Amino acid sequence: MNNALRTIAALAIEQHEVVSRAQILSAGVSRSALQRQVASGLLLPVGTHSYRFAGTALTWRGRLQAGLLDLGPDALVACRSAAALHGLDGFQPGPLEFVVPRRNRDRRTRGEVRSGPPVPLLDRTRVDGLAVTSPALTVIQLGAHASRREVANAVDSAVRLGLLTPEVVRRRLMAHRGRRLVGVPVLDAVLVDAGVHSFLERRFLRLVRQAGLPEPALQRVHRRGSRLVARVDFDFAPLPVVVEVGGQLGYLTRAERQRQERRRSELQLLGRTVHFFSYEDVTDDTTYVVATLRSALEGVA
Repeated sequence: MNNALRTIAALAIEQHEVVSRAQILSAGVSRSALQRQVASGLLLPVGTHSYRFAGTALTWRGRLQAGLLDLGPDALVACRSAAALHGLDGFQPGPLEFVVPRRNRDRRTRGEVRSGPPVPLLDRTRVDGLAVTSPALTVIQLGAHASRREVANAVDSAVRLGLLTPEVVRRRLMAHRGRRLVGVPVLDAVLVDAGVHSFLERRFLRLVRQAGLPEPALQRVHRRGSRLVARVDFDFAPLPVVVEVGGQLGYLTRAERQRQERRRSELQLLGRTVHFFSYEDVTDDTTYVVATLRSALEGVA
């Protein structure tokens, strides 16, 4: 392997084992030499203008890298692919989705390529070395191409992971409204409940509203002096009722059970009554949840 190919091989390691035709040529490999290396099987085509060395593994991130190299420096990983890169709930590695400026809409690669106005710098970021839409723009795009439940899961998990806040999404959505985004109504509806951290919390909140019960505060922090006691899922203040939702208590370890019971005790010392509803309660026995919560609220009203 000559020096030019060694340079290309080192670059490929930094780019998920993929390099572009332009990078190969700029390293000093002639077009005819490139054709010979492809014919010999040393370099294998990945996309329309990208290659990998024989014997290297092509991962999902490698395919995304190939797409970005094929599409040019203004391209971004987008939509479901971006959601998976950001680690948002319900989105797994696999899809290949990209966005490019309209002036580049004729460029091709493997996967789905959408075009639109140039993406502002504020809405661009990098994950694992890959250019990708920001978490906020990702959930905005999902509003047009994913189900309402998927969008809700994306927003909730992005908030939980600290990738964005509901206010950031609202600001970026306002900035993008003039672009005729078809997913705006879906995202508007999802943001009504922004602040919950999971599908289960969103499901519980819907039960509360359908039953005509008082609207709780979300993710409220309780302290004793300056010390944090707990951040609770739902707080029905001024009524002293707190609700937590989650997995069955029986699945907790002894240490987790101990921490949860101490947390419950400290909330009770602050004058709060704590009610816990499991996943099965909220999804399969809604009558029990509503009746229990109604009795709890009426009992302290």
